[in-house]
Amino acid sequence: MFYTCSYRERILKYIALFCYQSLLFFCLAGSVNAQIEYAKKPDLMKYDKQQFDFCDQLGNLDKQYCYLNFGVDSTANTINNWFKHEGGDNYTPAKTTGRLRFGIEPRSGDLAEFDFRFKIRVKLPALKDRVELFFSDEEDDVNQQNVKAARSDGLDNRDQTVVALQFKKEDDDRMSYRIGFGRGSQLYTRARYSDSIKYSENGTLNYFSEVNYYSSDKLGFEVNADYQYLVDSRSAYEINNSFRFRDKSSTWFWRHEFRYGFTTKNDVNYLFTARVDGKNRPKYRKEQMLMSVRYKRKVLRDWLYIEVEPFVLWLRKEDFRPSIGLALRTEIHFST
Repeated sequence: MFYTCSYRERILKYIALFCYQSLLFFCLAGSVNAQIEYAKKPDLMKYDKQQFDFCDQLGNLDKQYCYLNFGVDSTANTINNWFKHEGGDNYTPAKTTGRLRFGIEPRSGDLAEFDFRFKIRVKLPALKDRVELFFSDEEDDVNQQNVKAARSDGLDNRDQTVVALQFKKEDDDRMSYRIGFGRGSQLYTRARYSDSIKYSENGTLNYFSEVNYYSSDKLGFEVNADYQYLVDSRSAYEINNSFRFRDKSSTWFWRHEFRYGFTTKNDVNYLFTARVDGKNRPKYRKEQMLMSVRYKRKVLRDWLYIEVEPFVLWLRKEDFRPSIGLALRTEIHFST
């Protein structure tokens, strides 16, 4: 063929980056435009007027956070307005949830590991909440791995920004479909079936299976099972098993993980994690192991969190020498 594979991959990457940057600029423009329109027409919307007046009277930290919510809300409702139609829900506003996380994760062997993550979901009531916009730095919302050093290229678990649309026939349908950009800016689509089985009042098994297709990685499959047990009102544990197949490399990637978390009376969260990752080529073997304890609590505001997570990481590429690290993170939650 005239175009090489690497050239096509670069073109797809540039297209994905352009779409992602355009989205960010659109969100920023939505926020700025909403402020300009309000300045021109103070009575444009009663809700906007109340929110603007409220934000403007806050201190600097709360004001910026308030305007962030306002900008995200304005952008989400602008997108929702595109799909309004006669006979549909033209009154319920769009709902957005998200988080931003900034961190540094120095460890022996690598003292300059920085991390930035984000996750934003937008529900569109104009489409009966059957369509969601999904923006994240993780390929999957069930990937709860926190330590960046444990997200290696060798396990196909590298940083991978996702910009996608998710569809369901009904809001509570077990089947969902997604199309967008992800995993190194590849164009992809997937179909997933997810469900849960409640074994007792405290024990629940959540599982899903999916088939996906990526422009470069080709066909893929994934199965995931997560057993959750509520010990009491403040503590629970999870046992997770995951298997993923990539057609391009003919490789199965697997993960086994145990997590135990509890919350103290003053709402401080502790989470213990033990995890093993591996793959089947050249043979079924482990590639890395991780043990960590995470401390998380609110500070100053209900939407602001800090995390401190000491961890020990063993990597095959480092001959399984224990690497001791300490992750320090700040997390901002927002919703509209």
